[in-house]
Amino acid sequence: MTMLVLGVGHPDRGDDAAGPLVAAAVAEVPGITSRTVTADPSAILTEPLWDTAPRVRLVDTVRTGARPGTVHRWSGARLVEHVPATGGGTHDLGVATALHLAAALGRLHDTLEVIGIEGSVFEIGHPPCRPVRHAVAMVAAALAREADPGTEVDALQVAVQVRDLEVAVPATEDRDVRVDQR
Repeated sequence: MTMLVLGVGHPDRGDDAAGPLVAAAVAEVPGITSRTVTADPSAILTEPLWDTAPRVRLVDTVRTGARPGTVHRWSGARLVEHVPATGGGTHDLGVATALHLAAALGRLHDTLEVIGIEGSVFEIGHPPCRPVRHAVAMVAAALAREADPGTEVDALQVAVQVRDLEVAVPATEDRDVRVDQR
């Protein structure tokens, strides 16, 4: 395994499903282990691969004021340095707070990159908007290419995996990282 992909978000809250959709799309890519984080993002610290994976990518929906579907990419250390631990979002603590907690515990992964997909629709029961669905496909394809540059991965096929955009993302217990079952 060369990369751990953590897809953070709520599968039934419109664009907030972006992270879990990316994680589902790359689940079968060689060199990637993917997990969905649908509860408190601090659960990433309980993921056994958090400390041992050579590379970690965390994908979540963000609101920065950019156009929906815009993809942002930050190093985890830089994000902790410049973003306050404000909690919130559609999560209990929020990704920024979870990353600040990891840094305080000396467990912020050296290779962590946070990929933010700009969202605009967060109502319960709504599917992700078209620009976010497009961004999910592009991020999944980029992660597939990045996973193991030495092997041929059909990135287009990975992007096509995103075609099943039901409101809920199917998950199996072994791919979920949850603190509670709400």
